[in-house]
Amino acid sequence: MSVSAPVVDPAKLFSLAGKTAIVTGGTGGLGTAMTTALASGGADIVSIEVENDPNHQVMVDAVAKAGRKLSTYICDVRDPKALRATYQKLWSDGVEGDILLNCAGVQRRNEAEDFTDEEIEAVLDINLKATLVSCQEFAKPLLEDGRPGKVINIASIISYIGGKNITPYAGSKGGVLQITKAFSNEWAAKGIQVNCICPGYFHTPLTEQYQTDPKYKAFNDYVMMRTPAKRWGEPVDLSGAVIFLASGASDYVSGTSIVVDGGWLGN
Repeated sequence: MSVSAPVVDPAKLFSLAGKTAIVTGGTGGLGTAMTTALASGGADIVSIEVENDPNHQVMVDAVAKAGRKLSTYICDVRDPKALRATYQKLWSDGVEGDILLNCAGVQRRNEAEDFTDEEIEAVLDINLKATLVSCQEFAKPLLEDGRPGKVINIASIISYIGGKNITPYAGSKGGVLQITKAFSNEWAAKGIQVNCICPGYFHTPLTEQYQTDPKYKAFNDYVMMRTPAKRWGEPVDLSGAVIFLASGASDYVSGTSIVVDGGWLGN
């Protein structure tokens, strides 16, 4: 017996209208682009960010331009107790999250044997531990109320290849990939899809030096040679992946990653 597929309305399939997205690290170079994409798709934004974040106004302007509402909560995500308390404040304020985007992250570079305890702790605390805690706290009211939800973590192509001079970062991003799978294993049957995006090399204020400083010419040449697309990624290149994972279009996608790297891992 043949079964015809239903006609799909793409506008509804990818719509985020009426949704609320909670975002950590949304003021960063990649974070702002992904947050703007969520707002452009119809979601209101709840931003968890550090006090006096220098890029706060950029997010304010971007969300306003998309015609959505922005609420801001101040928290240093390195402090798990403060992060958990922030989520409790969200719930007591009546916030009902539908989407979680975890993109708070830092990078430190050093020889593998020379990383200090402080450098290791900073990277693991922000990139991995804060992501894990944020997933936990976001999911608790959804599980209690039986509501569906979408969790989007930000890993990296370094989750797969390791890299050089970034050992703690590699460990943290490998961990993000694994906790994404682990959370999905427990929550997918309850209507919460947990996935991650793995960006490659992207053009942001933090990577500007690698593309313009003659000191890093060899590295820039390597990126260009190794990337089939022959360019660094632009933050807007992440928009499609984040909207897909936040929308109903990904309701049967869970525990996996979307690599956005211009073909790097396939080369």
